[in-house]
Amino acid sequence: MRLIIDCDPGNGVPGANVDDGLALALALAAKPQLQLELISIVAGNTPREVGFAVATELLAQSGYQVPVALGAAVS
Repeated sequence: MRLIIDCDPGNGVPGANVDDGLALALALAAKPQLQLELISIVAGNTPREVGFAVATELLAQSGYQVPVALGAAVS
């Protein structure tokens, strides 16, 4: 199944929720059953730029290559 995740990951950011980062990690771990096509980062509990940094770091640590796009800056 092909998948796009639109999120505001905040793993490691004080006071931020970890649910979106966990969703990304689970989607990556579910390969090949799930094929993560794109991660879109929006503002939410975490500012967009912080979410982008968190998502790209997660991808770097996991070794997966998935495009990450910046979405809405204001929630």
